[in-house]
Amino acid sequence: MLYGLLSRPAVHFDTEKDIPDLSGKVIAITGGNAGLGLETILRLAPHSPSHIYILSRNASSTSSSIAHVQSLVPNCCPLTHIPCDLSDLSSVSSCAETLLKSTSRLDILFLNAGVMMVPPGLTKQGYEIHFGTNHLGHFLLSELLLGIMEKTAKEGGDVRVVVVSSIGMQFSPKSGIPYASLKSTGSAFTFSSLYRYGTTKLANALFAREFHARYHDRGITCVSVHPGVIATGLWSSFFRFAENWGRVGEWMKWLGRSIPVVGFQSVETGAKNQLWAAVGRKGDREGEVKGGEFYTPVAVAGQGTWNSCDMGKARELWEWSEKAVEGFLK
Repeated sequence: MLYGLLSRPAVHFDTEKDIPDLSGKVIAITGGNAGLGLETILRLAPHSPSHIYILSRNASSTSSSIAHVQSLVPNCCPLTHIPCDLSDLSSVSSCAETLLKSTSRLDILFLNAGVMMVPPGLTKQGYEIHFGTNHLGHFLLSELLLGIMEKTAKEGGDVRVVVVSSIGMQFSPKSGIPYASLKSTGSAFTFSSLYRYGTTKLANALFAREFHARYHDRGITCVSVHPGVIATGLWSSFFRFAENWGRVGEWMKWLGRSIPVVGFQSVETGAKNQLWAAVGRKGDREGEVKGGEFYTPVAVAGQGTWNSCDMGKARELWEWSEKAVEGFLK
């Protein structure tokens, strides 16, 4: 995991200077009410986008976040909350339906929300809570919004899908996605929660590769990003879960709290990679946004696992996911 902390940025990205004018652009982001999502909105809003839609579960928290952004950004663009519980595919479907009724274009979609090392559980449709939330909910959302993104691209828009993954994919199985166990919770008293989280981060990177492979000829660029090790609410789940690991857990908590010394990053810094991916120059050279890639901060390609680069595994995940959500595709 340390290589993700120590890699040097390929570009210096200044959120004030390097984000272009976003006039006319419509942006949607999952989990934009806190952490990296909120910071992403704070950095985009001053650049005059037409509208930002915040797709999140907690209405009260999102309302407070909207007020916070509006207090900091003069003449702020419209910010609208649309309820979205990624652990419930019915909620995801309703969210997409509401968004499609609210806008005629979608230029940037951030698949940003996620859970990390939460207690064992299943989604409403019976999938392991990490996988159902971090991957399957986002898969359905992107498929339901594909049409409006295609329309925007045909009208000349530079359409981007940015998937927040993580070098935590290193904790996924060497064999890839364990499809046979995606409807079980595993043990709460082993490293299985970290294993399940890592599996979803592998899925995020594979999804981005396959999405781009399927839709880049329709004008949509999709990449996945690692934000860095960030001091967000996700880490509270890590510390809470480590209580179950005895002496190993105490060591892990110490390591987690010591990370600031070697590279624990602020939320402001952590948001840069996904912001760069959303607005940076596209191309194949270093420092340019190349569709399908996985990037560590900022703009550093080639840091994923072998499995995350396997297009056969990417297609397998896509086909499995299509079957899992087929009852919610309209």
